Amino acid sequence: MVSISGALASAFRAYQTGNLFEAEWTCQQIVQQQPGYVPALHLLGAIAYQTGRLDTAIAHYQQILRVDPNHAEAHGNLAVALQERKDWQQARMHFQKALELDPDHAPTHFNFGNLLRQQEDWEGAIAQYQQAIALNPNYARAHNNLANVLRQWGEREAAVEHYYKAIALEPDNPQTYNNLGNVLQEMGQFEAAIAQYQKSLTLQADNPEVYFNLGNAMSSLGQFEAAITYYHSALNLGFDRAEVYNNLGLVLRECNYLEQAVEQFQRAISLAPNNGESYVNLGSVLYEQNDLAGAITQYRQAIALNPDHADAHLNLSFALLASGDLKQGFVEYEWRVKYKEFGIQLEKPRWDGSDLRGKTILLFAEMGLGDAIHCIRYVPLVAQKGGQILVDCRPELVRLFSEIPELSQVIPRGASHPPYDVYSPLFSLPHLFGHTLDTIPAQVPYLPVPDTGVQLPERASENLNVGIAWASAVPSRELATPDAYSRYLIHSYKSKTASLPIFMALQSVPGVKLYSLQVGSHAADISLYGFEQSLVDLSNHIQDLADTATLISQLDLVISVDTAVAHLSGALGKPVWVVLPFACDWRWMQQREDSPWYPTMRLFRQDATGDWAGAIAKVVDALREWKH
Repeated sequence: MVSISGALASAFRAYQTGNLFEAEWTCQQIVQQQPGYVPALHLLGAIAYQTGRLDTAIAHYQQILRVDPNHAEAHGNLAVALQERKDWQQARMHFQKALELDPDHAPTHFNFGNLLRQQEDWEGAIAQYQQAIALNPNYARAHNNLANVLRQWGEREAAVEHYYKAIALEPDNPQTYNNLGNVLQEMGQFEAAIAQYQKSLTLQADNPEVYFNLGNAMSSLGQFEAAITYYHSALNLGFDRAEVYNNLGLVLRECNYLEQAVEQFQRAISLAPNNGESYVNLGSVLYEQNDLAGAITQYRQAIALNPDHADAHLNLSFALLASGDLKQGFVEYEWRVKYKEFGIQLEKPRWDGSDLRGKTILLFAEMGLGDAIHCIRYVPLVAQKGGQILVDCRPELVRLFSEIPELSQVIPRGASHPPYDVYSPLFSLPHLFGHTLDTIPAQVPYLPVPDTGVQLPERASENLNVGIAWASAVPSRELATPDAYSRYLIHSYKSKTASLPIFMALQSVPGVKLYSLQVGSHAADISLYGFEQSLVDLSNHIQDLADTATLISQLDLVISVDTAVAHLSGALGKPVWVVLPFACDWRWMQQREDSPWYPTMRLFRQDATGDWAGAIAKVVDALREWKH
């Protein structure tokens, strides 16, 4: 007859060679002979845990503790099994008991850290991982998991340090490279993140999560075609998750593959019907297809799921306004103040539209230059409420707005404010006054022409002197991050910016003299494309929008994309033709060739997404008619 110790040794050999059935059978024979034999019970517990039989494993460990209540390893293993069964309280108790009995057991500190991490007790988890590392500095998994918690806790630099330590100790673990890539991506180090993901794939080429992460990094770098490829790789490897379809839809939208984007968002919704983000994204693509009714339906669905979904409300406002429902659209537009990017952080009360006699109101021009010019028309209406009016705006607008007689003071952004009683974001005024399409204050000019002394060079009376602007303002570098508002700004810039060579088809009309009103980085397009002889560059004459206004007043016509130049020309009552993308900003609505906001404005629209050449061809034809 084989001794119990011999049988146990046989069971261990079978266990170590992966023959779990034989190991378990042998241990069962042992405990039949000696029911309280702890080593056999312990091995039975380990086998049951590894084969997914949690209740059986827990029963074995509990049987050990009835025989030996101070068996530290049994307490630790029981805690791990209880943790997997989500019995957090009992698991915590047994981890604490195990460490009380054996405080220098690094794996127990590690496992206890895992429990605390699951419970989002970040400080407790960090302390346990750090203790595991203090006991065993070469504990690669502890370094990795400590880094995971530090990342979740916002300590990304420290997380990177521990990921690198884990990699140095265990360079063949593909997951650690993936984890390091994730934190580097969160830090905006996209190229470095991509390098780590690629290292992970050299070790494990079929990990779909890594392909998904690579897609995200490529998308953040603007390498959308590469991102599409990686997302498809993730899907082909079985990573059938809503977030993959959603992110794939986003990059397809960036590439103007709108029909395909719709399909991906619909798949995301089918997998995660309670995730409002996909409804908002689907709505945005439908908006770009000029399906306003469809877009509104999707935004309302997102709001039904989450009434406080700011992106859904803001996008709903765009669709309502574009459809002509100004009253409800401007109600929804108030959700924009939820975004910190608008910079509305004033301490005084918001104005409610009531009488202002004896008070001072500060109007805060919170958005772009064109938006401020658009809404400064409301100043005379505010003045009718009595009181004094201050305006806080970007420096480029200070001289221009200082000409408005109803304003007491114009304050450049960042300067201190004189005392005031109430304030209003400038673009909240349409909501406060409750205007509809029929009651828009559209009298022009509503901006006086400043006397800046700037003269239009080379002006000839026999020519039709036309000013042009072909590009929207480039978003600042700090906004080029993958958050919702930045994506909106970047996408808006791309959709509203035309190519100068396409715009220069205007020079084919005889008797037309072209002047560039373009400022900023796109002013360099003139020399880049070799148009110095056919387009007069005015950028050196323009210090701010007061100079731009003075120059516009000397032109016969302005032709512009949707940018501040278009708004300024309309506000001055100058004839202005605006060339619009297929799905344009809400204020130009759909199909109209005129604007209810600017009586002297004419609109020219693309017939398909990105078709600037077709839109400019319409402008050329109209310009020929004007000349004749």
